[in-house]
Amino acid sequence: MLVCQYCGKECKNENSLRNHERMCKLNSNRNISYLRHDGNKGHKGINQYIKAKELGLPKPEVSKETREKISKAWKGKYHTEEQKKKLSESMKVAVRKYPESFSASNVNGRVKHYNYNGFKLDGLWELEVAKYLDSKNIKWIKPNNGFEYEWNNDIHIYYPDFYLPEYNYYIEVKGYQRDRDLYKWKSVSNLIIIKRKEIDEIRNNTYSLGL
Repeated sequence: MLVCQYCGKECKNENSLRNHERMCKLNSNRNISYLRHDGNKGHKGINQYIKAKELGLPKPEVSKETREKISKAWKGKYHTEEQKKKLSESMKVAVRKYPESFSASNVNGRVKHYNYNGFKLDGLWELEVAKYLDSKNIKWIKPNNGFEYEWNNDIHIYYPDFYLPEYNYYIEVKGYQRDRDLYKWKSVSNLIIIKRKEIDEIRNNTYSLGL
C-alpha cells in the first residue's frame, strides 16, 4: 500500500503518490504554480493562504461541503505511529514557516475575528487589549516567532497574542486556562498574561501593564 507521508492518503501507484505528495496541503514545501502580477508564471513552495496574501486575494475558506467530504473520506481510517510522527513533524515545519496560516484551537467554540490596524485579532478580548495598547501609545504587533514547549512527551510551538517591541514583552490574552497553557507560558520568560480580571480593569480604565 502506498501512503502519503504527510496526510496518510492512500495512492494507487508510485506516480500517483509522487504527484500527490508534491501538492499535498500538509507538505510545507509543496509546489504551487500561479500567475504573478507581471503576468509571468510563479512557482513557490507555499500554502494557499500565503499565496492569496501575495496576490492580494481574500483569505481562502474551506466550504462546509469540502469539510464534509474530507470527514467522510477519513471515516474509519487511522494513521500508523510512523505516519503520525511524519505528520506531526510536517505540521511543525509548516507552522514555523507560515505562522499566520495557523491558529490555536479554541476550547470554547468559535470566536469572532476582527481586522484592526491591519492585524487579524481573535475575539473581542484581543480587540479590547489592542485598543488599550493604542490608547497608551504602546506599539504592538502579532508575533511571528514561536516558542517551543513540551507537552505529552512531544515538542510543540506556542505563539503569544501580542508582542511589544519597545519593551520586549509578550502578551497572552486568555479567558479559559487549561493545564497545557501553563507549559506554554513557562516557555516565555517575558510574558504578561491578561485574563478576565484584567479585561474588566481595562473596561473600567483602571488597568496598568506596569511597564
